[in-house]
Amino acid sequence: MGAALAACGSGSVASGVASNMRVETEGSTTALMQVADLGGGDAAFEGVVAMTPEGCLGMAPTADSDRVRVVVWPAGVSLSAEGELTTSSGERLVLGDTVSGGGEDFDDLHEHRGDAVTACVAEGDPGLVLAEVEKITE
Repeated sequence: MGAALAACGSGSVASGVASNMRVETEGSTTALMQVADLGGGDAAFEGVVAMTPEGCLGMAPTADSDRVRVVVWPAGVSLSAEGELTTSSGERLVLGDTVSGGGEDFDDLHEHRGDAVTACVAEGDPGLVLAEVEKITE
């Protein structure tokens, strides 16, 4: 189980996929967010918060991939002005933090989430949709 977190940047808030997602951008950091808890897959993930070259938050590359996998963060997660994520419980997630969570891993995130994710992924790009996330404390 391994994945990495990344961030993408464009500079506005947009909604799509029947208003179930939004794009948050602060400075040069972008995060894809779920608006409502729609549940998710049962795959478990552990990885390091990272950023794509485009500035999108996701999971760092693993042995299976050489690129950051863009993440659609769970409902209740927000992006601060400093480009940090804050979970619904108030926990801060920053680049380099090791996190775990559950959700779904898609070979083509755009196919499953449509134009709402184009700020961070192109057609055919993989990505994760997390139903839950928490920092692993050392």
